Amino acid sequence: MDDFDKRRAFTTHIIWGIIGIFFLIMVVSQIVIHFSSNYRTEVATIYTATESIGFKGIYVRDEKLVSYNSYNGIISYTHTDGSKVGKNAVIAQVYKNRADIAVRQRIEDLEAQRDVLADAQSFVGADTSQLESFSNQINEKHSQLMEYIYTGNYSAAADLKNDILNLQSKREIVRGSETSYASKISEIESEISRLKLQITSEPYNITIPETGYFISKVDGYEDKLNSTSVYELTAEDIEKITSAEPRQENPSGVIGKLVSDYTWYMAAILDTVKLGTVFEGAQITLRIGASNQNVKADIVSLRRLEDGRSIAVFRCDMFLADFIDSRVTQARLLLENYSGINIPNSALRMSDEDGSIGVYVLDGIVAKFRKVRQILSREDFTLVADTSDEEGYLSLYDNIIVEGRDLHEGKIIG
Repeated sequence: MDDFDKRRAFTTHIIWGIIGIFFLIMVVSQIVIHFSSNYRTEVATIYTATESIGFKGIYVRDEKLVSYNSYNGIISYTHTDGSKVGKNAVIAQVYKNRADIAVRQRIEDLEAQRDVLADAQSFVGADTSQLESFSNQINEKHSQLMEYIYTGNYSAAADLKNDILNLQSKREIVRGSETSYASKISEIESEISRLKLQITSEPYNITIPETGYFISKVDGYEDKLNSTSVYELTAEDIEKITSAEPRQENPSGVIGKLVSDYTWYMAAILDTVKLGTVFEGAQITLRIGASNQNVKADIVSLRRLEDGRSIAVFRCDMFLADFIDSRVTQARLLLENYSGINIPNSALRMSDEDGSIGVYVLDGIVAKFRKVRQILSREDFTLVADTSDEEGYLSLYDNIIVEGRDLHEGKIIG
């Protein structure tokens, strides 16, 4: 072979080598593209969803304004909102200055501490058999305290303070960590006596005329909304009340209001279609406010409007002190519970073969299509039946592919 043929053969090898490299690059890139898609799976598990209707409702109660003779000074309430008070009870006191209020509050706190310690003092010499009971009660109170704080019921949380202190003091006495609270009680009583000398004048007492649940704030609807007028409310009335700005201050001469009993009503406008088979006279469940507390209530009135809406009136006999001072609240009417497998809507696919709806599941490293039977569809998820015993359908604990592209039956996913 001459030099020319050698050079041509060498050049040919180089060209084929370059072609081979480009071909290899192309193949590798396709493989990388094929396998580099991000796939994410979720295990198919049972989930319970509640069908519900959200709405803004107004509370209606039988209420009476509590007035008092105008008296110059600063008002200090003696009961928290929602407290049940008796006839002629002192509901508030009027002080000449804020310093007197602060001193009086400090005296009341000290008196409560003194009473707690005096009660614990009676356990001096008791045997240790009650230690476990005290510890259990303290743990229960702490759990209750955290629940009140979590739901925003701070007044109830504050009321627990002395209960916890009382239990802790008794436990320390029984355990022997403290032998006596006599000296602490004496110190507290001396401090109370000193503070009483700082009060410039005795307060003016405001009493209430009858028994009821007291609320310190009024909103102007007390003489308009009651257990009779609630049945006559129009859609315009309800919309006006729910959109109104809350009143900031009580009118002059009004100290608050009394609710006659714990029965309350709620009026709301609901979508008639969403109500479905709900009927007047039915007992239903309402989920109330930010605390998401469920209460049983009766539908005592259900009026269909011409515009596709309905005015519903609910009645409940369960007293809930933590929202008794509200007029308007967010609520949900709970209709029905559904149980099934929860699937993100991003996972739903249509079969290329017969157009059926289903999902792809990961079987080892292979994608396989599984049909589903839908129960409930929401904006971000779909609830499907547990079809574990049906061939070709989704089963519990399948690995559902919720993210991934170019899925098809038999696709290899590394």
